[in-house]
Amino acid sequence: MKLCKMACGVTVMMTVVFGLAVQSKASETLAPSNQWEFQFMPYAWVLFLQGETGLGANSKDFNTNLFEVVDKADELYAFMSYQEMRKGRLTLFADVFWNRIKIKDSGFRSFNPVAGLNLNIVAEGKAWLDLAIIEPGVAYEIGSWGGSHASLKDEGAFAPTTTLDILGGVRYWYLRPDIDLNVTATVNIPALGLSRTGAGSVSAAKTVDWFDPFIGMRLRRQLAPGQEIMLRGDIGGFDIGSDFTWQAQAGYSFDTTLLGRDMMAYLGYRALYIDYEEGNGSRKFGLELLSHGPTMGVTFKW
Repeated sequence: MKLCKMACGVTVMMTVVFGLAVQSKASETLAPSNQWEFQFMPYAWVLFLQGETGLGANSKDFNTNLFEVVDKADELYAFMSYQEMRKGRLTLFADVFWNRIKIKDSGFRSFNPVAGLNLNIVAEGKAWLDLAIIEPGVAYEIGSWGGSHASLKDEGAFAPTTTLDILGGVRYWYLRPDIDLNVTATVNIPALGLSRTGAGSVSAAKTVDWFDPFIGMRLRRQLAPGQEIMLRGDIGGFDIGSDFTWQAQAGYSFDTTLLGRDMMAYLGYRALYIDYEEGNGSRKFGLELLSHGPTMGVTFKW
C-alpha cells in the first residue's frame, strides 16, 4: 500500500492544509506559424511547502513535502495538465489542476489539517481536502532574435533563436475541507462551522474560492534542434483576489520518442507564492504559502 501510494505521489502534485499552486509550462516551436498548433502536456510537481494557514483566531505554521503528505494520506486522487493553442505570435493556454486527499484515524490526528483544532479531543476523525486550480491565459510574442540572421554560407546550419513573450490571465482557486469528527470534549471553530460540547459527532464543510489576475513574461531559447530552455515569471493578486502572488519557473525541454510517437519531455523547477485573506473575526480565513519543487511532463503535439 505504501509503495502504491508513493508511486501515485511521484506522478501527482499533492498539497496539505489549504496549500498549493499550480501551473507548469511546455516548450513550443519558436518560429511563428500561420496554422493553429495544439499541445497537451500531463505533468507532475514534486512539491515542498512552507507557510501558514489561519481560521478565525487560530493559525498554524507548516513545513512539509509531497512524500510526507503521501505517507499520511489514506486515499489520494489528482489530475493536472497544461494545454495550449498557438497561431503566429498568439498563444492561448489553460492549466488545469485538481486533487483530493483523504486523511483519517491516526493520520488525521498526527497530520492536524485544521489550524487551531486540538486533536487530542478527537476519538476518530476523517477529512477530505479538495483543491482545484484553473488558469486560462494569453501570451503574445513581442520579440525574436537570432535564427533568421544566419548567413548564406551557413545555409542549412542551426541558428539559435531567442523569443520573448508577454502574458496575462486569471488563476481560479477552489478549496474545500470536508471534516467528520467523533469528539470527546468541546470543539468550537466558527470559521468551519464546527461546534460541539460533550461527546458526539460533528461534521462541516467550507468552500473558499477566488480569482487572481496575473501578468508576466516568458523567455525561450532554442539551444539545439529539438532542445529549448524556458524562463517565466509573473505577479498577480493585486488585492482583487489574493493580496499578492508571484511565480517563477525555469525549464528544459527536448525531443524524445515514446511508444513510437514523437513528443517532447520537460524537466524544470517552479516556485509559487500566495498571500490570501478573507473575512474577519471568528470567520477569518488566511493562507500564506510558498510551494516549490521540480516539475516534469511529456508534451504531445498536433
